[in-house]
Order: sequence, then C-alpha cells, then structure tokens
Amino acid sequence: MEVVHSQNVKTISLTDDASDRLRAEKLEEESFSDVVRRSTEGVSLEQYYGAPSDETADELETIIDCLSQAVAASPLVLTLATEPPSMEYTTLGNTGTTVSKLCFGTWRFGKESDGTVETNREEAHDLLDACWEHGINFIDTANVYGDPNGKSERWIGEWLEDRGHHREDVVLASKVYFPYDGRGEPGPNDSGLGRKHIRAQIEGTLERLGTDYLDLYYIHRWDDDTPIRETMRTLTELVREGKVHYLGASSMAAWKLTKALWTSDVEGLERFDVTQPMFNAANTDDVGDYLDVCADQDIAVCPYSPLAGGFLTGKYERAEDGAVVAPDGARGSLTDLFEDRYTSETAWEVLEAVESVADEVDATPAQVSLRWLMDQDRFTCVPIVGARTPDQLEENVGAVSLELSDDQFERIDAARGADESGYR
Repeated sequence: MEVVHSQNVKTISLTDDASDRLRAEKLEEESFSDVVRRSTEGVSLEQYYGAPSDETADELETIIDCLSQAVAASPLVLTLATEPPSMEYTTLGNTGTTVSKLCFGTWRFGKESDGTVETNREEAHDLLDACWEHGINFIDTANVYGDPNGKSERWIGEWLEDRGHHREDVVLASKVYFPYDGRGEPGPNDSGLGRKHIRAQIEGTLERLGTDYLDLYYIHRWDDDTPIRETMRTLTELVREGKVHYLGASSMAAWKLTKALWTSDVEGLERFDVTQPMFNAANTDDVGDYLDVCADQDIAVCPYSPLAGGFLTGKYERAEDGAVVAPDGARGSLTDLFEDRYTSETAWEVLEAVESVADEVDATPAQVSLRWLMDQDRFTCVPIVGARTPDQLEENVGAVSLELSDDQFERIDAARGADESGYR
C-alpha cells in the first residue's frame, strides 16, 4: 500500500477488473465526489473530506475492508491520505477568505530570459500539482506574466481544467496596470488604471483563468495619470458585479496607499484589503511607513521576494573584497540590481543571524526567513514563494511547521536594526 498526502484528497486507484468487482461488492458510487481520471492502468476515484471525524474514519475503514475483500486476489494500488496535509491556514487580513500561510507566485511561468523559457507549461503544471499536494490554495499571477503576456494566467486555467479541481478550492489573485502585449503591440489605452484598461483586462484575465470571478485583484502599481477616484470606482463596480471579491495594492508610497484608503472611505467605495510590497528580513529600505499603514488599517501583507532574490537561502557568499560570490546561474551573477537591492551591510548581518537560527532549529535559512515573515504579529503576513522546482517548494513548505522562539525572532530583528516598534 502506498500512502500519499494531498490537499484533503483520498485517491483510490485500481484496475478495471478490480473496479468491476468492487461495484459488485456494492460500494456505493455516490460516496465518491468525482471520477477524475481513466487510463489503461486503471481508474482513480477522489473523495474529499474535511478534518477527519469519527464518522469519516468509520467510512474509511469500511472502504478499506471492502477493498481488501473485493480485490484480495488482484494487483491493487491504493493511494489513501487519511490525514490532511501539514499546511496551516489563516484569514486573509480583514476579509472573510481563508488562505494557506504560503502563497505561490507564478511570475516565471512562460517568461523568456535570453531566449529560454524559465518555467515551461509542463513544469508549471508540476509546480501547481506540488502546491495542491502540500495544501497551498493561494495562487498569485498577473495579466502581464509570461511571454507573450497572459501565458501564466492561461496555464493556471488549463491546469484547473485538466486536473478537475473545483474552483472553490483555490484562491486566485491577479493584477492590472502594466502595458499588456497579449494581443500585439500595446496601444495608448493598454496600460494604467483608467476605466477602459481595467475593464478590458479583467475580462481577459477571467477568460484565461477559465473562471467568472477573481478572489483578489491588485493594482500592480500606482497610476499618476489617472485620478484614484476613477480607479477605485471602477474596481468597486467589479466587486459589486461579482467579478472580483477583494481588492489589493502592490508597491507604492505609503502616502499613496493612505490616499486610496481615504478616497474609498469618503466616497463609500471598496477599499484595499491586501497589499503586496517587497518585504523580507534583508531589505529594510522604504517599507516601514507602508507597513505601518497596513498594521493600522488591518490590511494583509503578501510580500513578494520574501527570500531577497535567493540571498536569504544562504547560497551566496561574501568575498574578501566585498563582492558577491554566487553559484552559476543564480541571480547575483546575472544582474547588478541584485547587489544594489539585497546585499547591503545590514543584509549580510541579517543573513548571519538567520543562518545562526537555522542551525539551532535544524532548518534551512530559507525556512527561517519565511517563518520570520509568517510570525509578524502587527498584520497578517502571507509570503509569496516563487519556487523553481517541486523540491524547492517542499523546502519552502517546511517553514510552516517551524517554530521560532521570541529570542530567535528578535535576534533577526536586531540584525535589521529594527527599533521597538519594529516590523513584527
């Protein structure tokens, strides 16, 4: 018997002959939610359970007994997860939506770098499968991810359809602002946060994802050329039409976020419930005021680049002359922006503290860095991880079961130079 844990799913696979005999044993077909795959190897049946109750446990025992009797003389592959995965879930800020404590980012899906696709369609679906198996239900994308734009959204939609996953089991977030080239060279109204562009882009996003609503719709940047009143009115219309559940804002100055919230309050419009700044233990620039607003207004924070572009994984080293020594192909060897953004003197001190804590708790620096973000207590913090492989994703998920003591958390804070108000 092989046991595989996936997102609240129990899967039984058996040969056609065994399947026929199983029916003869009168195991009611209604007890399964869906027949999801048929192939020459057999039939897979999926049963979705919540947290196992006594009744559920009894039902599982009955199914196993029935299978044992029905197919005792035949080859049988039984894949059964009797416990939910070790993912933790949290309410997303001031919304009523529950999400996994890690969000999966898909900005690499279909992205071309120097003529090479960073994550192709098959790899993308493998990563989404891994998310499902680990209990990650929160997927982040944008209309401009992929080359051409829209490819990331389309691949996610195709994955949902191909795997037969129920739309209600996934929380989908996308974004609007940047020029969109998915239908050719962008025109004068193919960017920004005006009504015309937002209206056009939400329809395209929904079509590519194969859904009639988004759980979360971010403005990808602030638009200095469009009055925020027009932007918030248009986004509010989408919420009231049922095309979007909640609104989010990505990177911007703290005063702009405050202005948007004030406009919503004064005009009686929907407000931003989630933000997506660049926030990690190593980077302390220009984020404090923004996070103060989030904490004061009970806004969830879903930071991108939670591992500082890989810096906080510990794979980079510091040469005697201060230069960054990077593994072949790692981001530090590909762009000068990496050193400017992530490798300040403070960042190296933070990395040293993170590695010290990692040794103490028998974890990786990446896991400690992600847990440090999840443990922020001033606001809900759900890091967006962009793993390249299922193995990397599995390492990231290991942060969920990690525990940091107050002393360990505060040592990382101290290395950042945080004062008493800090970011925790």
